[in-house]
Amino acid sequence: MTYRHLAPARAQRFAILCASVVMAPIFGATIDLPSLPSGGGSGGEGDAQSASTDVSLNSAYMAGVAIQADRWFVEARGVWAALAATRQTPRVSLDTDTRLFNARGGVRLLGGLAATGGFRRVAVTLDAKLTLPLLNREISGTATPVYWDPLVGLDWRQRMGRWVLDANFQGGGFGVGADVDLSAEVHANWRLIPHTEIRLGYTVLYYKLTVADVRIGAFQRTLVSSQSLHGPIVGFGFVF
Repeated sequence: MTYRHLAPARAQRFAILCASVVMAPIFGATIDLPSLPSGGGSGGEGDAQSASTDVSLNSAYMAGVAIQADRWFVEARGVWAALAATRQTPRVSLDTDTRLFNARGGVRLLGGLAATGGFRRVAVTLDAKLTLPLLNREISGTATPVYWDPLVGLDWRQRMGRWVLDANFQGGGFGVGADVDLSAEVHANWRLIPHTEIRLGYTVLYYKLTVADVRIGAFQRTLVSSQSLHGPIVGFGFVF
């Protein structure tokens, strides 16, 4: 038997990317602090309170690793963000220590387009304070929820010489974890020298949380928080 006429199998190409990214996100939120059983009637301290913050500039840090082949990829990364926002009228302040871990995989469908599936772990330490303007009294709630959100989405990538352009969208939560979990990103990656990459881009993240049994004063109630995070990305990576 001879193998002279058999074409060699095309080798599967792999690339491993380790990246460290600094983000400058703009953060805003709405908070619903539920009614307290004070019996004070409409407009009093017993009514449910809802307020939104102004948007403000914050900082966040991200690190991750990705393995890419011709037809599939997997990646995992973590984000840490200490976020704060306030509004003077009515007086509301929100401080969060947010830790996100996202893992996903994708299969190429057509050209640079891939279908993706994965999960996001959302761990938040949430401190919300609201001053009731008529009573000049402050109510507050603190919660430390942790959610595991299933995610589905799309990913697109295109190489142009030294540049690699990519964009992705993920959506999930579905009430299994958070009520809503949405994110979108666009990146331009420049291969400056071999094995070194500079990443520029923009990211948008929105999630809505319903947290049961939050202690507000002497009572326990359900707190609802909708938080948005968006801003530019700059970072670097090493490709092997």
